[in-house]
Amino acid sequence: MDVSAYQGNIDWKKVKASGIDFAIIRLGYRGYGKAGKLVEDEYAKANLKGATEAGLPIGAYFFSQAVSVEEARQEAQFVLEMAKDMEFDMPIVFDWEYLSDTARTADVDARTLTDCAIAFCETIEAAGYTPMVYFNIQQARTRMYLEELLEYKFWLALYDSSMTYQYKIDMWQYTCTGSVPGISGNVDINVYLQYD
Repeated sequence: MDVSAYQGNIDWKKVKASGIDFAIIRLGYRGYGKAGKLVEDEYAKANLKGATEAGLPIGAYFFSQAVSVEEARQEAQFVLEMAKDMEFDMPIVFDWEYLSDTARTADVDARTLTDCAIAFCETIEAAGYTPMVYFNIQQARTRMYLEELLEYKFWLALYDSSMTYQYKIDMWQYTCTGSVPGISGNVDINVYLQYD
């Protein structure tokens, strides 16, 4: 599963006992307003601690609203500062999502977004972590040059009962309305795919 402040306080022992195999935890986000301020997820530290103490493998993601390579690198450095005392078994993810026509990212084109993803992933990889890129079908078709990102792991959001995407991905977010003991309300559920 992946979690953020939206899930509130989590009983990580119950989560682990329920059969969840791993957790991807939001460390922070960039605001989508004009200032584009970097903000730490208010539950990030508690979630990192709780999931680790429960014995779950963990990864992390940053909700990006970068509009330039410089901002993407800044976001990666923000993540690395938070991650410096942690061990991650799972990837650290660049999660850029289109929000609205009024967001600061409204005019980001595929060239810029792809370059931002590369800059973030290069920075994460240089620090010794495994980078990953999150996207949905619409982004894959119109907002990213995925062929330039093949050296990184892919995480696809596709809310369906079966995998219909024709290209190789590493993680599949198949619902945003999952239910997990220890969490009040909905949570994203994912499958991490293993290849021989």
